[in-house]
Amino acid sequence: MLEETGRPAVFAPLCRSIISARAASATMFGSLCADPGCEMLLDLYWRDSQGLKTSLTSFCLASKASEMTGRRCLAEMEAQGIVERFPDPFDKRRIYVRLTAAGQDKMDACFQTLLSGYAQTCHDCARKCGDAPDGARQAVPFCIAIDGVRRFRR
Repeated sequence: MLEETGRPAVFAPLCRSIISARAASATMFGSLCADPGCEMLLDLYWRDSQGLKTSLTSFCLASKASEMTGRRCLAEMEAQGIVERFPDPFDKRRIYVRLTAAGQDKMDACFQTLLSGYAQTCHDCARKCGDAPDGARQAVPFCIAIDGVRRFRR
């Protein structure tokens, strides 16, 4: 199933899940798991999927780091051609940031890689948790049985 943009409809919810998981990691581990550029790209992708524009200020705040760190990340992303700035046509003081087509493609490729890995994991789990020829069930470390049905451990 595709969005109006032509991207798989599952990418935006996956992006939101990653943002939530990263927030949980930051709560548990603090700056040990900090990656300002990744935070910025995920936030930009999510906001774009919701049809929202992202101001330069909001973009830098998404880094959860200093303004200077946010601006350094922005400069690197612009140098790589994955984001671009554009002016607000109604307020000349405001600058917006968006993913370029190349940036969209790279983010989509990352999400596709993640989904492929998850699909393989689910396939492996279903195969290992399924009935063995001798009737025995094999346990998978990240699965638990609930009401006789194996589910992912959370």
